Amino acid sequence: MIRLTAKDEDYLETIYRISKTSDTVGVTEVAKARKVTVPTARTAVARLAKDGLVRQQHYGKIILNPSGKKLGEEIFAVHRILRQFLTDALLIEPQLAEQEACRMEHGLSKTTLRRLRLFLEAITNCGGGDPKCLSSYRKELLAK
Repeated sequence: MIRLTAKDEDYLETIYRISKTSDTVGVTEVAKARKVTVPTARTAVARLAKDGLVRQQHYGKIILNPSGKKLGEEIFAVHRILRQFLTDALLIEPQLAEQEACRMEHGLSKTTLRRLRLFLEAITNCGGGDPKCLSSYRKELLAK
């Protein structure tokens, strides 16, 4: 089992996100998305390649290996769930929710993630799609 650092997870997630809209991913694109220099991104990609998650020919495009794609999907799914929780349940403004989700996504257990997902489904699906389950909470939060 591969143990990635939070930064390596962030790079893998970035590569995965870019790969969803583009057939090829370049180091320059990764650097721009992560707001780092190209050499910094290149070093991170090399670590991911060493772990067998991506492959890249010398200065070529980055390709996710099957294990890298699977792990990238998982990391991105956690990010989406956290962002949704922050925006829909806690009413955090989307830009801040995006930043907070990035910081939170690395340390959650599978149990916590599963319960968070179930909670979001419950509040989304109650009341025929109108999440009134949290109406008093939302009113109180917005009143402050």
